[in-house]
Amino acid sequence: MWIWLVTTLLVTVVQTADDVFHTCEMESFCNTFRTQVLDDDAQFTANVAEAKIVLNTVNVPITNGNGDSLTLELSILFGQKMRIKVLDNAQRYIIQNVLPVDKKDYPPAIDITTDAVTITSTWAVDDKIVVRKGPPFTVECYHLDQLEVVLNADRLVMKNATTVEEQAFSFTVEFEKAQRLYGLAHHSYKLALGETADGSSEPFRLKNMDNGGYEADSPMALSSSIPALYGHSADFTSGVFLHNAAQMFVDISYTGNRPSAYFMVECGQFDLVLFLGPKPRDVVRQYTSMTGVTRMPQLWTFGYHQNRFTYWTQDEVKEVVAKMDQADFPIDVIYLDKGYTNGSRYFQWNPENFTDPLELQQNISDTGRRIIAVLNPHTAIDLDYSVYVSGKGFDYYIKKPDGSDFKDLSRPGESVWIDFLNSETRLWYANFFYYQNFDGATETIAGICHDMNEPSVSNDTTERTFPPDVLHYDHVYDREIHNMYGLLHVMATNTGMAVRDLYKKRVFILSRSHFAGSQSYSAVWTGDNTGDWPYLRNSISECLTFNLLGAVQCGANVGGFYGDPTEELLQRWYQAAIWIPYFRAHSATPREPYLYSEDVQAVIRLAIKTRYKHIPYWYRLMFDHTQSGDPLIRPLFYSYPEYLEYDDHLLIGEDILSRPVVESGVTEVEVSFPGDDIWYRVDDDSWTTYEGGNAQNLEVNITTSPYFYRGGSIIPRMDIERPSTTQMMSDPFQLYVNLDAEDNAEGRLYFDDYTTLEYRTLISYFYFRLVYDSGTNGIWFERIVGNSDGFNVRIQRIIVHRPGEDKQATTTIYTTAKDGTPLEEIDIVQQHQLMRGEGRFAIYL
Repeated sequence: MWIWLVTTLLVTVVQTADDVFHTCEMESFCNTFRTQVLDDDAQFTANVAEAKIVLNTVNVPITNGNGDSLTLELSILFGQKMRIKVLDNAQRYIIQNVLPVDKKDYPPAIDITTDAVTITSTWAVDDKIVVRKGPPFTVECYHLDQLEVVLNADRLVMKNATTVEEQAFSFTVEFEKAQRLYGLAHHSYKLALGETADGSSEPFRLKNMDNGGYEADSPMALSSSIPALYGHSADFTSGVFLHNAAQMFVDISYTGNRPSAYFMVECGQFDLVLFLGPKPRDVVRQYTSMTGVTRMPQLWTFGYHQNRFTYWTQDEVKEVVAKMDQADFPIDVIYLDKGYTNGSRYFQWNPENFTDPLELQQNISDTGRRIIAVLNPHTAIDLDYSVYVSGKGFDYYIKKPDGSDFKDLSRPGESVWIDFLNSETRLWYANFFYYQNFDGATETIAGICHDMNEPSVSNDTTERTFPPDVLHYDHVYDREIHNMYGLLHVMATNTGMAVRDLYKKRVFILSRSHFAGSQSYSAVWTGDNTGDWPYLRNSISECLTFNLLGAVQCGANVGGFYGDPTEELLQRWYQAAIWIPYFRAHSATPREPYLYSEDVQAVIRLAIKTRYKHIPYWYRLMFDHTQSGDPLIRPLFYSYPEYLEYDDHLLIGEDILSRPVVESGVTEVEVSFPGDDIWYRVDDDSWTTYEGGNAQNLEVNITTSPYFYRGGSIIPRMDIERPSTTQMMSDPFQLYVNLDAEDNAEGRLYFDDYTTLEYRTLISYFYFRLVYDSGTNGIWFERIVGNSDGFNVRIQRIIVHRPGEDKQATTTIYTTAKDGTPLEEIDIVQQHQLMRGEGRFAIYL
């Protein structure tokens, strides 16, 4: 009975999606803004002669012939950033919890002429803002005298609104000399944003909604919204972020003098942060310096995660893990979805099918695995449900305009929704994660998954989410903060999980709904996708975009959530997904790897084991991200700016290039090798070398999905095959030394205790720079930072690859040092401590 109901619901979602979600024409503000041409009276003029300095900002009045009077507020920020606000007399909601409170902006100086005011700072001599009078006025942003970003007021509409319904505004941002625009996560779309302003497509919509079975290659709104985008060319890169959580549509244009983005925003504040680059790396670091980085996760989060909607009994959960072991598939996490709950009454177990949750968790823990439990924000209206009764007593639920609780249908039936905008509510919710309040939970429930937190409402008339006029804490309309509901949810859960474990462990949360700043608390996945080839291809561009916008722990449901993927597609998806940071299979129907033929299992098994071997490399990249904001996975243009459009290539850090097979029935794929580097092919064990700066067609079969190591790199791996990361934590490393044409190579090795917060609180970690010395055939271990006390780290093998004749690399494997000492007997931490005065030591081969 349950299976029939679930299947029927899923099919209904897919079939009705096109009839549920709004187009621009259906939203009055977008329909008005998109086609309007402003007459002379509507154009704003900047009254530059009245510019004045107010604290660390410059205020410039702007007026038009219709009597609208507004104020430009301009700032030059620390680290090649700027900020433009347009202020009026309306009571516009200013969102919190995204940008830093202690913003660092420089004291400005102004130079006023008849037609312009120039804003500079003696502290940031390379940056300046020029406001040109107009009409329409423009705001030009310069770095090193290079014009980068222009706020063009030719379509600026904003007025002193008396109601929130009248607060809609629009404006255009232009990117000087950009060739492509990227960003605006999240859409199932190619990497570069396509033209929409010519009417050939809907504009890109940002409104978090439960768009299950969504279309591929579409600007439709999905579960996440990040209103940031970058303009890029081979010469330089710049970016903008609109600090606003309301619904918006963005038209992209590549006509005219510059590529542009036309923002049409439902309400809220005009608060635009600009990033001046000038390189992709600079822009990403500038963005994450404002919105935050992902915190260091535990090691197991990089392993393989297995989920299904849903495992209905605790015996089934144990059986899946046991069968994964029997079939030799590494796995770190299994998920508990709806089936474990008491009728979707969260923090309560199903009394019929999960009768002994402690036994279940002990069984999973004994195998070295962990559980992630799904907890959603809808709350069943049930006087016997303690969570509902407690929240009702404190009045912690979203309201209708008349002040009563907003009620509608969701997974438990008639439901209310928790009001996370209220900080007291977030603390109340956090308390439920205490072991005594989540009865039967242990530390084996090591992470939380928040599904349906857009939020999802089972009402097609409101696009399956909150109506825009429902009220949050302090009389804030949902339309003012809609896209950050999921952020507020994960903030509350982060507090609960951290306190639950006495701030001794790193928290892992997975959230379907995401906004700027969510990356500081949660990973994200791309929603309920479909098992078809376009979704595989788009999963790469989707997660590349999320990574450029700070959300580095991104993944997609392997094989698709809906549908029945072919065996070929499923195998290719696993091969691609091992190079995506968050690696989870999740489906509406049984699709565990062991259910397939032995041949299919062998391909999937090889892919998963390849992922596990590279976990040390992923782990180091994550630590680098926490320090710099750099992505884990990167489009080619991140390191090689001239490579503008490659949706099927990705860089994992600087040193691994993956070109997954994302087409059906192919026997070869074209691989573009960037830069001047040598690239070693790894997946077919040939270690064939290819020169950068050219593209080649390479043969593939179902067992091969091309990936390459960059010449000049050293890749740390853990090659001993284990059933999970739990058994890997004390394993020795293997170093893959991949020499460039000059016999040089270097890399990084990072390790800590993989679990606790001591890497941060006690600086209890160690970070080595690894350098190959061709003259002595040795590896130098140079300390970068950290405290290695208490660690015991060993190297099992060092594999050196050298470019050879006819593209065939030569391989030398070392298991002993030059003096005959087995490498596994050399504790590199102890060796470093003995050489602490020099800060480095060497192993000679």
